[in-house]
Amino acid sequence: MIIQPTSLAAQLWAGAAAGTTAATTQSWAVGTLLAARLLGQTDVGKVLLDIGGMAVEADAAGTSLPQQFQVRVMTQGPQPQLEIVVGNTDERIAMQGLRERLPLQNGYSQLLSVLSALARRPVARVLPEPLRTALATLEASISKPDDVSTPEGMKQAIAKSGAFLEAHLAEPHNEAPAADDFKAALLNLRRALADIPQTRQAMIQAPSRQFTDTPPPLAQRALVAQPRAEELLADEETADGLVSHLRTDVRAALSRVEIGQLESQPHAGLWMVEIPLTGVRGYDVLQLRIEEGKPSQGEPEGMWTVGFAIDPPTLGAVQGEVQLRGSRVSVRLWAQYPETVSRLENEFTTLRRVLEKSKLQLDHFACMHGLPVPTGAYSAVLLEARA
Repeated sequence: MIIQPTSLAAQLWAGAAAGTTAATTQSWAVGTLLAARLLGQTDVGKVLLDIGGMAVEADAAGTSLPQQFQVRVMTQGPQPQLEIVVGNTDERIAMQGLRERLPLQNGYSQLLSVLSALARRPVARVLPEPLRTALATLEASISKPDDVSTPEGMKQAIAKSGAFLEAHLAEPHNEAPAADDFKAALLNLRRALADIPQTRQAMIQAPSRQFTDTPPPLAQRALVAQPRAEELLADEETADGLVSHLRTDVRAALSRVEIGQLESQPHAGLWMVEIPLTGVRGYDVLQLRIEEGKPSQGEPEGMWTVGFAIDPPTLGAVQGEVQLRGSRVSVRLWAQYPETVSRLENEFTTLRRVLEKSKLQLDHFACMHGLPVPTGAYSAVLLEARA
């Protein structure tokens, strides 16, 4: 399929074709890929597009265009021809899945705050028995700090985070999800909530939940630690009000799990994983970005990079990046509070000994006050180190 831009902004097109600036020549060279966005349609039936930041009219008769796509420059001149680059089916399905889930997602913290409050609220006793059972199952699926303090425990916590539920079900002889899988527990809770009729009074008085601006777990964005949400349940909370809270929060948490699944790319060695953890009087969320580097001539053994973020009340926000090249390890940490920096630096010797017991060598350790600026998938410091 070919798009041929027409006469809109003819002088700009002529300048682009003539290469009046070095930037323009590079931007519109034959073979260049440009991002395109559908803006609408003109009165005369032309398609209005934003291509590479320039608004143009285009002849695209008989072509059904997605909202966002890419084009390749085929010819130059006053009316260059641009070819639509259609993604493969898997990419289109993933993009559609992300578009559906991104408006619904929120961090786990609000759902976890409700779960934490239920242990101290009398309203929990009047909930239907299937719902109480589903809530208990969700609570049992949450890992404990001791679970992630060992390699095997961390492996199990990642496996039951919900990111691998469907992969587990696809394995031979696995007819049912693991009882402690977080996503399976969320789906079970959603079913229990769906079985509870929503009364008219509950619909009228349904709480309007203000979603916090919790960045979704996208591969091209830096990790941002999730703090605990304020406890929103009041002592006088009714069962109907609690169920309304849970309906909203479970939907948001499931959308977030599925965004992480869609953004993980096992074929490219990339996994986005979030692990709820039991904390003191509440729950925290450990975010992970795990990347397997491909072997090269300079690094025949390849490289693993793990980014993480967590925000427990006792430490404040902490982020880190760990690189493993063969048996050599590099660790960089950032902490929100200066006292946390001191506590982490005091564990330097312990960390070195633990690594030595595993026959690993600590090449570099740094702990800095403040959090890295989220400029991309990794911090600027790590990008510089990788270059």
